[in-house]
Amino acid sequence: MKFSINQKDLYNALNIVRRAVAKNQTLPILTGIFLKLENNKLTLKSTDLELGIKYDLKVEAEIDGSIVLPATQFSNIIRELPNEEVKIELNKDKWQLQIKCLNSLFKINGYDPDEFPNLPQVEESAKFTLPSSKFKEMIKKVRISTSKDETQPALTGALFEVEAEKVKMVSTNTYRLSYIEAPLQTSVNEKIAVILPGSTLQELNNLLEDEGSVEIEVDSNYARFNFAGIEVISRLIEGKFPNYELVIPDESNSKFSADLSQLHGAVKRASLIAKLDANIITLQADDGLMEINSAEGSSGYAHEEVKIDIEGPEQKINIDAGYFIDVLKVLDSDEINIEMIGPLNPLVVNSQKDGDKFIYLIMPVRSQS
Repeated sequence: MKFSINQKDLYNALNIVRRAVAKNQTLPILTGIFLKLENNKLTLKSTDLELGIKYDLKVEAEIDGSIVLPATQFSNIIRELPNEEVKIELNKDKWQLQIKCLNSLFKINGYDPDEFPNLPQVEESAKFTLPSSKFKEMIKKVRISTSKDETQPALTGALFEVEAEKVKMVSTNTYRLSYIEAPLQTSVNEKIAVILPGSTLQELNNLLEDEGSVEIEVDSNYARFNFAGIEVISRLIEGKFPNYELVIPDESNSKFSADLSQLHGAVKRASLIAKLDANIITLQADDGLMEINSAEGSSGYAHEEVKIDIEGPEQKINIDAGYFIDVLKVLDSDEINIEMIGPLNPLVVNSQKDGDKFIYLIMPVRSQS
């Protein structure tokens, strides 16, 4: 292996693939990044056996070859080099890579690439394409409701449903729920429903760009995402996702709207006191005004007011301030629309834009008084 590449291009590639590098030392080779040079194409890949990432880029090559290098050490060296041409050469007898850039010279010991596991092959049962910006927006809105409780694996990810004319994503931790659907013209004949891990959603959110499209393939065990020269392969979560349709209310007693920026600011300020206790705030809406109050306790008290337009009777509810702030951060409109039934029913945030439909539920917190 012998080739030249710009430092910035190589460091960008390493930043992409190192997201799937294994964190533990059970299999040392999985803490490395696989490099393969063939026909002026450099392929980098990594995997922790649950998630795999591959990235291809063109380089000026002289001799083909492959090696696995320690991810952290290799990335740190390339990061500190100047933004100049980097010359790389492999000593296959020692599995050692030489890195030269201006007056810098490094030699890194690596691993035999034959010992690196292949990324899983997706046995294609469904294949479709989504605009990258659309898919990223959907992920952003469902990530916030995934659970951290590993005893309920299905809730640590998001349900991904695809039909002939629609794509849906749903997540819940039982205290809140995110649901988003978007129109989609596909060749899918039968409904597909799989659970994508929360960690995969996080990496896709980091890697997806606002331009172009993402090609998606799904089988019973894995999902593959191909975009901008990047290939992400993820193991799916086994198990049954709860029947979310039973939770989403089909009617409400009151509807109100408010300026998103003003409401976001008010809730953030109230949470400065609320989070010192249980992070619970009380929302009270009536006569064109929403009052936001923290519980009065040893840490103090917070009160905020925001103008609203309301249809229906006054409402009052106790909710987790953090859950409310999470949705306020991901909405991309100037106004927020909220529906309520009563203090013992969930607060519902509704958003519709360009055919997309987003619903966010927050379960109420029962008053201790």
